[in-house]
Amino acid sequence: MVRAGGYVLRVPAPRRGVLLAHGLGRGWADRQLPIVAEPVPLFSHSRRAPLVVFAMFDESHITHIADGKRGASAGTNLVRLNMSDLEELARPIAVTSLLSAVPNRLRRHVERAFKTGGTIPPKSLGAVVDRMLEVAPTLQTRLARYSDQRRKLIGELSPDERENLALQKESLGIALEIAGLPRDELLHWTPTGDERQSFLDGLPEARVREDVMLLSDFSNVPGFKAIAQASHIGAKTFANDDDPQNRLTVIMANRLPLEKQTGADLIYYNERFKAFVMVQYKAMEGDVDNLAFRWKAGDQFDDEISRMHGLLAEIRKIVPNKDPDGYRFCENPFFLKFCPRVVFNPDDKGLFKGIYLPLDLWAMAAAAGRFLGPKGGSSITYENAGRRINNTEFVGLVANAWVGTTITQSTVLEKVVREVLSTGKTVTFAIKTIVPKEVAEEDDLTGLI
Repeated sequence: MVRAGGYVLRVPAPRRGVLLAHGLGRGWADRQLPIVAEPVPLFSHSRRAPLVVFAMFDESHITHIADGKRGASAGTNLVRLNMSDLEELARPIAVTSLLSAVPNRLRRHVERAFKTGGTIPPKSLGAVVDRMLEVAPTLQTRLARYSDQRRKLIGELSPDERENLALQKESLGIALEIAGLPRDELLHWTPTGDERQSFLDGLPEARVREDVMLLSDFSNVPGFKAIAQASHIGAKTFANDDDPQNRLTVIMANRLPLEKQTGADLIYYNERFKAFVMVQYKAMEGDVDNLAFRWKAGDQFDDEISRMHGLLAEIRKIVPNKDPDGYRFCENPFFLKFCPRVVFNPDDKGLFKGIYLPLDLWAMAAAAGRFLGPKGGSSITYENAGRRINNTEFVGLVANAWVGTTITQSTVLEKVVREVLSTGKTVTFAIKTIVPKEVAEEDDLTGLI
């Protein structure tokens, strides 16, 4: 399991001035701060998980915090500790005050980390952060994802809530990947104390609406009006700091409480090419050597496949495309992704590995009897799936609109959204846009939705 981590950096006296001169900027919220690095003893930490650095620019106090990443080798048994958003604390925090508040069973581990530098064990990290938030409440936004309180709230989630959040997080992650945007914001998720209905609700700056009060600019997006059928709507706009013209507005809409939802489907709409694709997620079950997704005639999956084929029949009735921007390798927008493990881990920004199958390919394989078991049941496994698409291949095809609906076919998107909502799933509706440079420079993204 990938976990958030903490690292204590005792900055050598000769290096203090150098790091401060290059690392401090205008504040954490600016998100345009430089990266500084320090060689440290080799340590283990996943690059997919968040790492907070407690930097000590004197011998007995935490004076700064930073976001860290384990970098490349810096010599024999040394590695680069890359730090961004180096922030000076308004008041240094004495290590002794932290140790006095840490439970006795953890104190020895914490004391060792602050005495010699290095990683803080995961169980101890929450205790350290909770004490820091008591002393410096202004750090709440920055450090909440490392706190014990967050861990406890996650622990209270039911199995159904965890599975639905995992699928929603995955749908958001692949949408960001397709749009060419970083997935780091996924790591800022914190469960809300209110009734939870979507993963988006727990992200900073997300807007939650009980009715449709979204940008009028999106009223002309195919399918947007169907969102009004949802009882709960969360929305957030993502942008790349290096390319603010490149934006992705994500709307998560559903009709049911989180624990009663039946999964999540991604609908990705490329506004430039007027193309959409839809991904339906299914969890494979079993041990590592015997993973399978199973279904039978007349069950929910069978009904969903029938609905997709019905929608596809309507799409294919639409007048053929004649616009070069509407050219597609495949005009069938429906894809299935079978995930071998659906585990909710908010400390991991990685994507689920799995099998993508275009609906046409799935139908051909099913008709050929590929998925029939010896007792007449149906299942899909890594062995019988045959040809499949992986994450990287799927992202490339969708990002450049080589697959999906044509410009005229996208008019049926409203009906697709309604069909998904009717199943009890969450719709992750991701709209990729390119805004004019002058608009990107003037906009405050926190007010977009």
